[in-house]
Amino acid sequence: MERIKHLVTDNPDLSFAILLAVGVFTFFAITEPLFFTHRTGFAIMERFAVLGLVGLALTLCIIAGEIDLSIGSNAALAAVITVRFTDDWGAVNALLLALAISTTIGAIQGYFIAYLRIRAIVLTVGTLMLLRGVALFAAEEKTVMLTDFRIPDFITTKMLVYFSPASLLVIAMFIVVGLFMAFTRYGREIYAIGGARKEALASGVSLQRPMIIVFAISGFCAGLGGVIIGLRSGTAQALGLQYLLLAGTVAAFIGGVSILGGKGGVIGAGIGTLTVNFLNTGLVFNVTPAFMVQLYLGILLLVVIMFQTGSRVFDERQRRTQLLNDVDRRRS
Repeated sequence: MERIKHLVTDNPDLSFAILLAVGVFTFFAITEPLFFTHRTGFAIMERFAVLGLVGLALTLCIIAGEIDLSIGSNAALAAVITVRFTDDWGAVNALLLALAISTTIGAIQGYFIAYLRIRAIVLTVGTLMLLRGVALFAAEEKTVMLTDFRIPDFITTKMLVYFSPASLLVIAMFIVVGLFMAFTRYGREIYAIGGARKEALASGVSLQRPMIIVFAISGFCAGLGGVIIGLRSGTAQALGLQYLLLAGTVAAFIGGVSILGGKGGVIGAGIGTLTVNFLNTGLVFNVTPAFMVQLYLGILLLVVIMFQTGSRVFDERQRRTQLLNDVDRRRS
């Protein structure tokens, strides 16, 4: 408990994320009578099962000082593969194939970024287009559908009031990745190459290993999100998941990542995802047009970036003032 207290009090970005999440939730709970219900809570956690994975993946990439723009196309390809082959091969074999392909794609991206020093923003745009074409080919440019809908019924089974098997699986994923980032050497290396890459490389930290790990996890998260979407709805489209990139990016920045890298965490990713889900769900109750939802997400992202910038400037001024005070004391 003391560790959590220090984590919040010593991290203004995380504190801001918590206040923002509470504020958005409270606003809609007061203004929308149906918002504060078990049914809505379950719906929010169902959205968390997919968007949480995307937010988690992007959080890790940004911590490492990079970005994965291909995550939506990777998820769409996984959804198409899962739905396309479930009837013939069974759900387990189909989802394992989808996860293996998505994770391998992510790891290959990490390899090229680390060994060939290609900027991730350039490489992943190319991968985005490539995977979009592969998904269209695999789906034969149409919506693919399951014939047996017992699997979607299981995936969406309500458990413990607010949860389903999918959302519980994603929560477990958050816990595992959080422990990995906090208590392993590889997690510390990911923070190091994002926050101070030149210094980390000079001290002997490998760029290749953490970069491949980060993008492999990103690919796995994208694949798992696509699998959940495909099995939950029983359908998949090659071009249906591009919205995940924007929503996941907003969730990551709300959670406290810095565009400079080396900052953020799994707890923040979860809080950021919940905040985006609160906003989306509340706007749905208000019958808000889709373009307005995108507008509000953009505004929310700008507010968060402005807060982070202001907080960073304030911290720099505080350090400068402290340094000058120390110099004055030594002179006197």
